[in-house]
Amino acid sequence: MAGLFCLVFFSTLALADRSALEQQLEHRRWTLNDNSPSQIGALAEAHDGYLWLGTHDSLYSFDGFDFTRYRTPDGRELGIVSSLLASSTGLWVGLRNGGVHLIASMEEQPSSFDLAHGVIYALAQTADGSVWAAANDGLMRFDGKRWQQLGSAEGFIGKNAFSVFVDSSDRLWVADEQRLYVLPPGARKLQDTGVRSQRTRQIAQADDGALWLIESDREGLLHVKIDQPQLQATHIFIGEGANAILFDQHGCLWLSTAGGGLLHVSRPNEYGSAGFDDIERLSSRDGLSSDFARPLLEDSEGSLWIGTQNGLDRLRERPLRPAGFPPQAHNLAIAADDAGNLWAASSNLPLMRLNEHGLHELPLRTQITAISTDPRGSVWLAGSEGIWRSTGEELEKVSVLPVEHDLDSSVRTLLIDNQGALWLSLNRQGLYVLRDGDWQQLPAPSEDPTQLMPVSSALAPDGRRWFGYRNNLIVSHDEQGERHWGSAEGLDIGHVTAMAHAQGHSWFGGQRGLARFDGKRFQNLPLSESGLFDNLYAIIPVTGPQGEDLWLHGKGGVFQLPAEEIAKALNDPTHHIHYRTYDLQGGLANDPHQVLALPTAVRSSDGHLWFVTRNGVAGVNPDKEIHRDKPPKVRIASLLADGASISLQTPPTLPADSQRLVIHYGALSLSAPEGLHFLYRLDGFDSEWHSAGRQREATYTGLPAGDYRFRVRALNQNGVASEQDAELRFSIDQVFYRHPLFILAVALVVLLTLHLLYRNNMQRAAERLRTRLEERHDERERIARELHDTLLQGVQGLMLHVQAAADSLPADQPARDKLENALDRADQVIAEGRERVRNLRHAHEASNDLPQTLHEFDQLHEHADTEYQVEIAGTPCALHPVVHDELSQLAREAVSNAFRHARARHVRVRLDYHPRQFSLRVSDDGHGLLAEYLQGAEPVDHWGLKGMYERAAKIGGTLNIDSAPGQGCHVQLTLAGPLAYRQQLPRARRWLNWKRLIRSSQS
Repeated sequence: MAGLFCLVFFSTLALADRSALEQQLEHRRWTLNDNSPSQIGALAEAHDGYLWLGTHDSLYSFDGFDFTRYRTPDGRELGIVSSLLASSTGLWVGLRNGGVHLIASMEEQPSSFDLAHGVIYALAQTADGSVWAAANDGLMRFDGKRWQQLGSAEGFIGKNAFSVFVDSSDRLWVADEQRLYVLPPGARKLQDTGVRSQRTRQIAQADDGALWLIESDREGLLHVKIDQPQLQATHIFIGEGANAILFDQHGCLWLSTAGGGLLHVSRPNEYGSAGFDDIERLSSRDGLSSDFARPLLEDSEGSLWIGTQNGLDRLRERPLRPAGFPPQAHNLAIAADDAGNLWAASSNLPLMRLNEHGLHELPLRTQITAISTDPRGSVWLAGSEGIWRSTGEELEKVSVLPVEHDLDSSVRTLLIDNQGALWLSLNRQGLYVLRDGDWQQLPAPSEDPTQLMPVSSALAPDGRRWFGYRNNLIVSHDEQGERHWGSAEGLDIGHVTAMAHAQGHSWFGGQRGLARFDGKRFQNLPLSESGLFDNLYAIIPVTGPQGEDLWLHGKGGVFQLPAEEIAKALNDPTHHIHYRTYDLQGGLANDPHQVLALPTAVRSSDGHLWFVTRNGVAGVNPDKEIHRDKPPKVRIASLLADGASISLQTPPTLPADSQRLVIHYGALSLSAPEGLHFLYRLDGFDSEWHSAGRQREATYTGLPAGDYRFRVRALNQNGVASEQDAELRFSIDQVFYRHPLFILAVALVVLLTLHLLYRNNMQRAAERLRTRLEERHDERERIARELHDTLLQGVQGLMLHVQAAADSLPADQPARDKLENALDRADQVIAEGRERVRNLRHAHEASNDLPQTLHEFDQLHEHADTEYQVEIAGTPCALHPVVHDELSQLAREAVSNAFRHARARHVRVRLDYHPRQFSLRVSDDGHGLLAEYLQGAEPVDHWGLKGMYERAAKIGGTLNIDSAPGQGCHVQLTLAGPLAYRQQLPRARRWLNWKRLIRSSQS
C-alpha cells in the first residue's frame, strides 16, 4: 500500500465542512468498546508483524483485529510499560519501575533485568547490537551479556537520560537534562554537541537528515541541522506542547499533543517565526479517540498508528478517494460523459456536475432514479417528472413518462440505442420504446408477474440491446427480433442487476454472483460462497497488462478480479479466485431489496472508476500500480470441543462423544485486517477448500472417529496469500461400542453365551434322555425280578409236579416218555429264561463287551469267502446298558443284512470311542440297497431298516444309511458322548480330543 500522501489531492473538490486531510485518509479507531486498552504510552511493531502496545496497565499485542494481554508462560504480567523497542533478538520492554525485559517468543520465559534506575524513558539499538536505555537516573548500555551504567568516563555528565535515538548513519544521540550528546559509530565516548535542550522527550530525523527534538515544558520544537561542523538549532513555535514526533515515508511531519489531538505538517521545512506555514489538525471532533495523544508509529505497510488516552487510532491512505459530492445526497445515480464530467443525481438534492473546475449545481431539482450515457456521449436522466438529455453543459427535456406519475411507477433503467431510440423500464408497468416522439409498450417476456419489466439494461458494441429481468431471465433485441436467455443456456444468477459487454463476450451479474457469456452459453464464475459477491449492481471491465480485469460493485463492497485469476477460474471451476477488496465501507448506501438507481459504478473518460457507496461517491485509478504488500501471517487461535477449550500445545485427542468442534483462526494484517479473507479445509473430511470470506471460525459437527488435519490460508485485500498455511492436527477417539476390540469382545461374549446355551440345552436333553434310559433300565430289572420270582419259580414248581406224575407212571408207559420229553423241553425254556433274566439284571457287565459282541457276529454268515473285520478307535468305554443293548441289536441287523442279502465280500465294523461322540459304522461292498428302500419303503415281510431307525431314535442317536445299487452300503450311527457312556470323560481329555470330534463327525 502506498504511504500517507502529504500533498492534498482533490483539494478543489473538498467541501468546507470536511478537511482535506480527512478526505484523503481513512481513519479507524479502537476504544474500550472494541476491547482496546487505554493510556497507551508506547508502540512498537515486532519483526513478526504484531503491533505491541505499552500501557499504564500492562503490555498488549494486536494483530489488527484482536487485542491480547501479554502474560509470561508462568502467568505473570510485566507491569506499567514506559518504552518499547523491536529488535532482531525480540521485543525489549522498558518499565516504569526500572526493569527491562526481552521477549524472544511467546512460548519462552522473557529475560528480565532489574536496572533499578527509575523510569526507562527510551530504548535504542545501534548496529553493533548494543541496546541503550535512557533511564531516570542515567544512561545504560547492554553489550549482549550485562547492563552497565555510563558516566563521566564515557562522556555522559548528566544525572538523567531522557531520550536516546539512532539516526540513519548509526550515530547515537542522547539527551539529558539540558544537553545533546552524540556517539559516532566505533567511538567509545560521548561527545557534547553544544546544543542545549530542556529535558528532551523524543528525537526524530527528517528526510534531509536534520534532527527534530521535543522539549518538555515548551510549546514548540527544536530543529537541529547536523550536516555542518557546528550544529545549528532553531526553535519552532507550535502553540502547544507535543508528546511525540514522527516523519512518515513521504517526509510529512506528525505531532501528537497533550489535549490538541494530532497535528499534520505536509511541508515541515517551510516555517517562520510564527511557526509552520501550513498545519492541519485531527481531533476528537474528527473522530480521534482522544485529544490527548501520545506515541506515534508508522508500520511497515505505511499506516500511521496513534496511541491515545482512550484507545488506539490508525490512519492510512483511502483506497477510494471521495469525489466531493455532498455527503447528505441520498440514492445517487451517476454517469460520465465524453467531456470529462461526472454527473450525479439524487432524490433530495439538485442535479450536480463535477469536473476539474469543481462542483456545479444545475437548476434541475427533481427525483432522478435512472441515468445513462448514449453512444454519442450525452447523459440522459429519467425521473418522476420526465426525461432529460445533456447538451454540452445544459439540459434539455426530451419527454414526459409514457404513464401518469405513480408512487410505484419509478424508472428502473434507461437505454439509448445506436438509432437514437429510447428504451425505458417503468416499475410495475413494463418496457417502453420512444421512437420519433411516440411511445410503444412492449409485451412482457413471460407470464411471471415479477418479469413484467427489466431491472437492468446495456447496449452491446454490436448494437444489440440487452435487458436483465428478475428470476434468471435475460432478453436481447436486435434486427432478428427478440430472444430469451435463461437456465437452458446455463444462466444461474437470480435477478440480473448488472451487465457489461465487450467484443466477443459479455458479463452478467446478479443476485447470486457472476456469469460469462460467450454468445451461446453462460458460465458461472466460482466466487466466494460467503455472500460477498451476492447482489452485484455494476461490472466494469478494465484491460490491463495481463488481460481483462473485472471491477465489481455490490452490497459487499468494491472488488477487483485480476485477469489471470479469472482465466484460472474459467478453466478450473474448483479454483478459488484471489481478489482485491478496495473498501470495506464501499457497500451500497441503499438496501439492496429496495429500488436502486443502476448502475452504481461508471468509468469516466480519464479512466477513473467511480462508485456510489454509503459514504458518497468515491473513485480509484485502475491504472495505478498496486503495492504488493507482504503476505498475511495466518494462525490458529483456539479449538473448542462442545464449548470446552482444548490446549494446542500438542496435537490433541478429543473425546469420542465430541459433537461440535469450533476452530478459531486469524491472520496478521495491521493495515487492513477487515480486508482479509480465508480458505480452510479439514483433511480427512473435506474433499475441497471452503471459501470462508471474512469469517474467522470453522464449525464441524458429528465428525467420525479418526485422524484429521485442519488447514487455513489467508489472503489480504490485494489477494496476496499467506506464505504458509496454518495447520492443526487432532484426533477423535472411537466410541467404545465401535472400537474393534470392543466389537471383538462382544462377539466373543455372544459366541460364548450361545455356546453355553447350546451346552446347557444339550445337557438338559441328555439328562432327560438319560433319565428315560434309567427308567427303562429299572423297568428291565423289575421285569427280571418278576420273571424270576413268579414265572420261572412257578414253572419250576410245575415241573416238579409233572416230574412226580411222570415218576408215578410205569417205565413202559408211552405217556411217561412223553412227559419226560416235555420236562426236558421245560428245562431248556427255564434255562433260556434264566439267561434272559441274567442279561436283564446284569446288563452293565455286558456294556463293556460291545467289541466282543460284534466279533461274535462272525458266526452269522455262512460264506467262507466273506471277510469280516471289527475295528476300534479310541479307548473302549462302558456304554449305558440300554445303549449297549440297542446298539447290539442294530449292529446285528446291519451285519446280518450284509451277510444274507448284500452278498458282500468284505464287511467292516468300526467303533469310535470319542469323548464327545460315539459312532458305530458298518460298511460292506455288496449289492447295496434300492433307492426306494432308502426313501422309506420296506421289502415285503422285512422290517429291518425301520427297526434300525427306531432303535437309533430311542437312544437319541442319528442313523445315516448311504447306499447305491452295486456300490455297497454304509450304515453309521452317531450318539452324543453324554448319552452313550455310563460316565463322562474328564474335561481335559475332552478338550484334547476336540479336533478328533470334528474329524469324526465329518467322516
